[in-house]
Amino acid sequence: MNYTVTTVTILTSATGKHIAKAFRGSEHQAVQFNPGLEFLVKQIPVNNLESLTALISALETEPTKAIIRGSLLEDGSDLVPRNKETFASASHQCCMIDIDSLAWDGAFDNQQASVAHAVQHR
Repeated sequence: MNYTVTTVTILTSATGKHIAKAFRGSEHQAVQFNPGLEFLVKQIPVNNLESLTALISALETEPTKAIIRGSLLEDGSDLVPRNKETFASASHQCCMIDIDSLAWDGAFDNQQASVAHAVQHR
């Protein structure tokens, strides 16, 4: 499979607060969070599915970091807001799917079942 090198944009909360969504309790209620208005940005080149998987796996334990679909418009190391003036749409060969609103009453650690459920309700 041909895979063109792409860049993945990672935001890190400047406040040190969680940027990743979290759920708690038997009802899996979303925990409210406020990651702040400014972020540190890092753009990581990804050249195949294995490197993308490794990157995502590394971020699973980093609640102050998140991947976004956009790319930084201007290079810089300062704090930036997450808005349309700072980030542009970016095309990728991978697909990010947001399924937060999809009802799920199964175990969160059963990835195979949760993915099958999401596909079934697409």
